[in-house]
Amino acid sequence: MITHIIHGSDIENSLITALQKQMTVEDGILKFMFHAVDDRHLRAGEYIPFEDLFDACRRFRSAKRISDTDIVYTLTSRSNTQNFFASLDPSDMRNGFLHAGDWKMYIDCDSSLPIAFTIVNMLVGYFVIPSPDRVEDFFHVSPIGCVNDFCHYKREVIFKLRTGDVCIDCINSMQKNGWSDLKIDHAMRMLSALAVEMRYNKKFQPKLGASLILIDMNVATLILPDYDSLNIPLAPFDLAYYLFYLRYAGENGLYQTEFEQKWAHEALFLIYQKLRPLVRNERELRLTVKTLSDMQVREQARARIKKIFTSKLGPRLAQSYLINGSRGKPSRIDIPLTKVNVVNFSKWMELPERP
Repeated sequence: MITHIIHGSDIENSLITALQKQMTVEDGILKFMFHAVDDRHLRAGEYIPFEDLFDACRRFRSAKRISDTDIVYTLTSRSNTQNFFASLDPSDMRNGFLHAGDWKMYIDCDSSLPIAFTIVNMLVGYFVIPSPDRVEDFFHVSPIGCVNDFCHYKREVIFKLRTGDVCIDCINSMQKNGWSDLKIDHAMRMLSALAVEMRYNKKFQPKLGASLILIDMNVATLILPDYDSLNIPLAPFDLAYYLFYLRYAGENGLYQTEFEQKWAHEALFLIYQKLRPLVRNERELRLTVKTLSDMQVREQARARIKKIFTSKLGPRLAQSYLINGSRGKPSRIDIPLTKVNVVNFSKWMELPERP
């Protein structure tokens, strides 16, 4: 089963690009395709009748010989006669339409988010309702925060956008109507992810300041004092790698080739030596830090650091603390050195100068 979203020249390419990204927010079995079509047959005027929008789906099905199991939705920026955000075709619920406009009046986020949510919402609605003549038995006339709330008024849509939930009765109906648990799970994950993004969108999320970083070299610990003194449990090897970035990356970042240079080996050795006081064998310590000359070793260390920060802080707060940079480009950490306090390490500011 594929869900085809067709659109005319009134829909900007930037919106389609954003929607294509949103429809892959969660990996799974549900597939979505976007198609630009000739929309000249839609009658002129400020409002488009429902029947014209449904007819566009039928035309596309016939012209492209779309499978009977596939879904087709028309996406348009023009308003419809009943001012709905979306509707399924009562005569063939495999078809439907979505209104791409007006979202900014109701929710302060990128329009691609509620549109993507509504596409999945319509799929869920189709598989909840066994037949078009029983629509009123399955839509919730009084909103309860389920995606199958009827939402006669556009403002009521915001309730379900914020919850991203499907009530147990609707899930049971989907199962009875032949939707596999694999599809249900994928739809639920998509709805939940999109709802979270709308609730906590960058445009209206609170400004959250990054915590100071306190590193005690005597006990090899990294603490975030402004986050309830949260401990980030990095192993000494990973902590040495992380400290090296904090000390040297700065605003311009570090190039990966610098790890092969003598000054970097010496700095890493001095940091790692302090973190491993019980290891007296200098040669062993130097050989360990020299492994960071290997790209694979660095990538593994970076992945471990990312996993620990993300598990402790969540993906949003963790972002400021991660080592970021694409292949071939310099990498850096967003936290400035002025917010880093390293204690019990007299050589911290005496480490080798970066050329």
